[in-house]
Amino acid sequence: MLKIRCSADNSIHLPDMHQCPYFLLKSSLFGICFIAVVSCGSYHYAAPQYSDLPGDHAVVLRNVDNMRFLGGIKNSEGKMLKDSIFFRSANLHHLKKKSMAAFGALGITKIIDLRTPHEIEEKPDHLPPGVDFEQLAAFSDREDQLAQARSLVLKGKVTRKDAEKRMLEFYRDYPVEHPEVIRRIVHEILDADQPVLYHCTAGKDRTGIISMLILKILKFDDHTILQEYLMSNNQRQKIIEKRLNLAHHLHVLYPKLDIGVLEELSWIRKEYLDETYLSINRKYGSMENYIRKILGISEEQQETYIRKFMY
Repeated sequence: MLKIRCSADNSIHLPDMHQCPYFLLKSSLFGICFIAVVSCGSYHYAAPQYSDLPGDHAVVLRNVDNMRFLGGIKNSEGKMLKDSIFFRSANLHHLKKKSMAAFGALGITKIIDLRTPHEIEEKPDHLPPGVDFEQLAAFSDREDQLAQARSLVLKGKVTRKDAEKRMLEFYRDYPVEHPEVIRRIVHEILDADQPVLYHCTAGKDRTGIISMLILKILKFDDHTILQEYLMSNNQRQKIIEKRLNLAHHLHVLYPKLDIGVLEELSWIRKEYLDETYLSINRKYGSMENYIRKILGISEEQQETYIRKFMY
């Protein structure tokens, strides 16, 4: 999560680069993690896309953002997904000891961290006792781009259009770049016999794509999947609005910086997830082929999962 801090002397403390979507470092110089700084003058934000699902699946856990469970929604066959089996969230770096009991009450026995090793090193999860932990990164980490990325962003050489391009690029590449890792992630989640939590940094992009695949395997329609995906905007609304408003009203420091970059990286939208569908269809012909041949889930196994998690 990007944060902007303003000191008593009105100087700006730039955010930690590893709190923003790390995938933007991939195959480009646009690490765009130092964008949460300042802009003044008139700026009109695009209307965010919100989910129409009720928010009763949110899990309120102190210092853990965007946490919820997949459940209480019907698939295309009219079957209901069981509650409190699949949990998703942002990272657990700020999970405190006094929250461990509340976490334990959720019954989660396994945590799958979708972040890169470098992200984890910078912001490690604070793990509850007795919970299995696994790190599974499904895209390449090119840390050598960080210094160049910072310079480009602050000089205004990264625009909103650049950010949008990189977001679309990530959603296009994530499910197909290292499909063997995606396959392992999906099987770790679906083969578990106890509740599982999977997360990335903000719990919206990598976590959103994995959630889409899980729901696809369980035969949910695209509209329901989209609404669950967009729930991250609902849950992160206050965080994002506070961030954008603060960036907008702070004293000018980097006048060439495009504040639209921050906005583009903060919200998620239908077009991003659509790019994942298109990428899978282009490379594998269909989602069904991807599920069968790449994820290694037969029709029989798919029905077994449906019986396991649906009623």
